[in-house]
Amino acid sequence: MKNLRRGLIGCLMFGVSAIASAQWIQGQASLAVHNAPLDEVRRMAIKSAIADASFTSGSLITAQDVVIDGLLVSSKAEVHTTGRIQRVEILQETLEENQLTVVIRANITPLFQCESDKYARSVVVSQLILLNPRQAAHGDIYDFGAKISQRFAQQLQRQPGSLDVLLYNKAFMQQTRPVTFLPLQLNEKAALLARELGKQFIIFGQIRDISLFEQVNTSKTRNNTALRRNFTLDIYVIDAFRQSVLLQESYYSEADWTFSPANAVDTSNSLFWRSDFGRVALNTVNSAVSDISHAIACEKTVTQVIDHVPDGVVIGMGEKEGVQVGDEFTLVKYQTLKRTASTGLTLTRPLPQFTFKVTNINAHVAILQGTTQHALAAVNLYDLIAPSTIKTSKKAVTGPD
Repeated sequence: MKNLRRGLIGCLMFGVSAIASAQWIQGQASLAVHNAPLDEVRRMAIKSAIADASFTSGSLITAQDVVIDGLLVSSKAEVHTTGRIQRVEILQETLEENQLTVVIRANITPLFQCESDKYARSVVVSQLILLNPRQAAHGDIYDFGAKISQRFAQQLQRQPGSLDVLLYNKAFMQQTRPVTFLPLQLNEKAALLARELGKQFIIFGQIRDISLFEQVNTSKTRNNTALRRNFTLDIYVIDAFRQSVLLQESYYSEADWTFSPANAVDTSNSLFWRSDFGRVALNTVNSAVSDISHAIACEKTVTQVIDHVPDGVVIGMGEKEGVQVGDEFTLVKYQTLKRTASTGLTLTRPLPQFTFKVTNINAHVAILQGTTQHALAAVNLYDLIAPSTIKTSKKAVTGPD
């Protein structure tokens, strides 16, 4: 018997998931090898094992939905699955008598586990900066942060559920050393950016480490030295309208760096993203995107009043976000309570006595008329407007431990 025990697919990641409902499910599959290439049989066995795990969890993920050596999403999966793969680990691979058996465990989170409104969530992805740009000198990958930011925006756009994603051309905050952001800083900056861009959720972060190191692999006959590269990423998600931090997470991975030290690496070339380090970087992004998608999936949609017209108010949502003529909204007032630099408390209060109905829509804006007495008089510029089903929310934000 030949034992082919492996580790994580593509990379090893460390991070504490903020999604408590995810569960680890074990799956298994066996396939005959015969004259087929072992790599192809292995890929299909892994797919089938993941499908087996998803079936056990009650999710609908088929073998065709799974992409190996890439991102664990596909257009088919986005439409038809009721679960999302967070992580996959290969526990054991055994080849015996031309039969390959693969045992995996998958971290699968059910989708649609919360009651949500029909409107697209508006998201801004700001530029993820290199905290130490000198680390990019090896390979001349100074644009790595910009490329990772693009990948975040692309993957978020492909997530199940409707997201209106904007890739912002600036960093949320500029810093050249590790920083622990205080809620006061985040909320004030997020509020300003929300007014400028009209987006509810702001994603920002920093690439903390892309340093290189040598790893010595010792065998009985000789020692091999491999050049490897770290990839450490800090990600934040803020509900800018409600001024609350929804996600604060770090992701770590590493992989072989297979490029010549003398050559500049073209990060726009697919060869880079198919390399060991490129695949690890994409899987790390995908892991973060999955957590981000979960963090905002159950948050109620709100938008801002961005202008007044003689017979109504204008809000920053329109046809592209799913708004239709006749939709009803409620005025929401928010209040920032007493707080210190490290602790914040924001209270949002729907005012059901002031309701509105959509009378005219454009691509990204809509005009609302008041349907109750004094509704228009109660509205100020940058007040919040929410679907009429929204309930009072009260969120506390504390600094890191």
